[in-house]
Amino acid sequence: MTIRFWNLPKSSNRLNDIFMDTSSLKADPLSRRTIDYLAQAKDFFVNLWDRIYGFFASYHWKEILLNIKLISLIISLIFAGLIFFLLVKINARGRLQRAVAQDKSAPQISDKKIVKKWRKIEKKLVSNLEANYKLAILEADGLFESILGLLGYGAEAKITNLEEIKELKKIKNNIVENSGFKITREEAEKVIGTYKKGLKDLGII
Repeated sequence: MTIRFWNLPKSSNRLNDIFMDTSSLKADPLSRRTIDYLAQAKDFFVNLWDRIYGFFASYHWKEILLNIKLISLIISLIFAGLIFFLLVKINARGRLQRAVAQDKSAPQISDKKIVKKWRKIEKKLVSNLEANYKLAILEADGLFESILGLLGYGAEAKITNLEEIKELKKIKNNIVENSGFKITREEAEKVIGTYKKGLKDLGII
């Protein structure tokens, strides 16, 4: 069996020459402009890529990245320190509030020195000297305020006669500011009894 091939004329090889030769395109003004634009676009993108690559590969860019990392690290450490500080403060305040809420916390503050000091205050009322009455009131007020400061002013919620104690501030201020202020033993005993009630509510005495 014989297979026959088409015998193309030699002139048909010119098709390849037409496709490979761009001289016909260059002869056309529109095609020539299109080719020029494509060549310019190619050069633009190649140059742009070279610049971008050169910038990121340069020593200056590496130095900038290093500085950014260092700044980010410093900022992160600062925020971590602030968060740690706030957590410690919140935890400390929570412990104090829990201690005030629990009756078991009272013996830690109600030590022998406080009880002894309160007894000395009460002994001043036994004398017949008005100066001792005034001194007892001032010492009772100072002791009450110092204990309240140790417990935190949130402990005021446990004091049932808080308003009465606030009214006693007027008597205390009169003793301090007015040298001619007079007070009887019965009045002094009532004032000391009011402070004592507040300290009992706190579990101090």
